[in-house]
Amino acid sequence: MIRVEAPKRVEVHVPAGRFWMGVDEDTARAAGEQCTNAFPALTGTTGLGVPVDFCADYLAMLTAMGPRNVYVGAFAIDRDEVSVSEYRTCVAAGACELDPLVAGDERYIHDDWPMVNITWFEAVDLCRWRGARLPTEAEWERAARGDNAKSIWPWGDLEQPKDFNHGQPRAQAMRDIERTQSTVPVQFFGDPDDSDGVPILAKPGAYVWGEGPYGTRDQAGNVAEWTADAWVHDAKQKGYDQLERNDPHRAPTLFEARVVRGGSWRQPIFVARSNLRDPFNKLYEPKQRFSHVGFRCARSTAHLDDSTRIAPGE
Repeated sequence: MIRVEAPKRVEVHVPAGRFWMGVDEDTARAAGEQCTNAFPALTGTTGLGVPVDFCADYLAMLTAMGPRNVYVGAFAIDRDEVSVSEYRTCVAAGACELDPLVAGDERYIHDDWPMVNITWFEAVDLCRWRGARLPTEAEWERAARGDNAKSIWPWGDLEQPKDFNHGQPRAQAMRDIERTQSTVPVQFFGDPDDSDGVPILAKPGAYVWGEGPYGTRDQAGNVAEWTADAWVHDAKQKGYDQLERNDPHRAPTLFEARVVRGGSWRQPIFVARSNLRDPFNKLYEPKQRFSHVGFRCARSTAHLDDSTRIAPGE
């Protein structure tokens, strides 16, 4: 028997500390307006005359995600998104299923591209094989934003984005040729935009000028990323008020949609802001596959400094 070892990954280390997690009113309002401009077909009435306002619902979700000062323990997170090549190694080791390599749209499966067409459970399997896990939503956002409360991109608070792999609103012609095994209406997500230098996916880490405060790459664009948290649509729970302020994590049940972060090659630029959730988050059920959703792994490390931990009632 040949034993296949998990390859060593380049990680960045994020120290323990507090940061402001969430969306301020101005950013939420701007994202709501940009959503309306990007997805006009999702506002109106259904064939049964039921009113639909997709972007109003999105704005309500963001409004519930108001800024909250939270503490996150020290952790390590992959510098880059997991590649197809790395996933193949996991399959060869017998620790990962073959399905993501053969299911979905084969146009997006190239060894040096990020791994997509992968369910949440399959992403968990690869991270576990490496002795890691998916990052919580709070960890993902802290890695992307650092301690700058005004930061809305990995590179800071500049409104003009640096180069990253993004998309544009969906054209009807592209909806008609969509190939997918997903049961959700991915034809609404958006189209690729080659103005950023690549027509579809880019090799992980190709956009070095978009590096985050701790050294992560592609936390804005390229592929959106699974996190460990459940997405909760209940009005009383969809925000952050019900979460702990120390290492917050919303543990999912088996079938609940999962939080996806970071925007992608097939979504408009605004979706990639570091403190926003994806407008289509309620569709990201853990058994679904998407050509624009990948992942990176994280692992807890010894707390470097617990002095900023939030005391009860503070």
